[in-house]
Amino acid sequence: MNADEGSRCMAIALEKLSSAQSASDLDSSLKFAKKAVKLNASLASEAAKMVREIEGKKRAGSFAGEARAKEASARRTAQETSPTKKEYVKGTAEQEKLMRDIQSKKNDYYAVLSVERTATDSEIKKAYRKLAVKIHPDKCQGTGAEEAFKIVSKAFACLSDSEKRAAYDRYGSEEGPQGMPGMRRRHAGQTHSPFGGFDEDIDPREIFNMFFGGGMPGVRFHTFGGNGFHSQRARQQQRQRQNRSNNSSRRQSEPEDLASAFARNLMQMIPILLFLFLWAFSPAPEVHYQLSPNSPNSGYRTQLQTKKLDVPYYVKSKAQFDKSFTPGTFNRQRMEQTIERDYQGMLENSCLFERGTKERMLRSYSRDQREKGKVYELKHCNELMKLRQKMRE
Repeated sequence: MNADEGSRCMAIALEKLSSAQSASDLDSSLKFAKKAVKLNASLASEAAKMVREIEGKKRAGSFAGEARAKEASARRTAQETSPTKKEYVKGTAEQEKLMRDIQSKKNDYYAVLSVERTATDSEIKKAYRKLAVKIHPDKCQGTGAEEAFKIVSKAFACLSDSEKRAAYDRYGSEEGPQGMPGMRRRHAGQTHSPFGGFDEDIDPREIFNMFFGGGMPGVRFHTFGGNGFHSQRARQQQRQRQNRSNNSSRRQSEPEDLASAFARNLMQMIPILLFLFLWAFSPAPEVHYQLSPNSPNSGYRTQLQTKKLDVPYYVKSKAQFDKSFTPGTFNRQRMEQTIERDYQGMLENSCLFERGTKERMLRSYSRDQREKGKVYELKHCNELMKLRQKMRE
């Protein structure tokens, strides 16, 4: 399941990279690629190519204008926070006090959400809902609202995950022992990543939108970064003007004839209906072999072996199989190559599953599970190693 999720994240990363319009889009693509490698280590080489492409785009200066804008914004921020100027308080006294309290407790996730260490999941969610709405930077004008919102989102992301919460309760860090001072090392047996690790930044936008179903009344969470949270009022007004213009155009146009609309829609549906008809009544493809006699299709009990790699496979009848694929012919050789590729793919998938199981056992908090992990045998990995040795001979 992790492998499928990793592939999905890699697809999102590629899509974001291909449609990147700014440096922040490149950073977003990089973040999803990180997550893909964390879930599926076999994507590391593809992710490394993506990293090189992203670095090339950044060096090419495609987003130089954006970089200059960010630099100017940073200078303005530095000037505003200069000790020679009086600090400007934007929010109410209650908001300013709340911002200070959150930032002073940022290392204590329970104190940030104002819940007990024994709080249930529902209590944690209720506390986050109440606090997130109160300090959302589109509504809260308090100094440091963005940073406070980050802290609250990070606290909720940790305490709402049972594994991260257990590690935080035990070690004071959601990363477990490796998150403690002097212990920031990769997990034992963890595959090397082209990113130098798997630490991911908490994205308050994703957490907030996931929790509130895409937003809440009067608030649209747009951009979180160096330029802060930006109001969408101008864009909303533009969309409203465009909608009014479209409605006016539709009222002025002639009403479409219902019969012609039905006929046009029917013509568009004919290819789909034809495809569904052919698919429903087409015969199922014939299965010539199986890699296991216990597969769902019964009757495959006669064992044969490929000539080159001695890969075992099962057929219904040797005579019938030899008739369809005569020994010594190119047709038989091509069929056996297909069988060997299928067998290799099956071993690779099973080996990945075994390695993941062994790694989880070794990283378990249970001593009994860690001991079992030390003696856990990687049977399919051993078979895959033997097969690759035969292929090299």
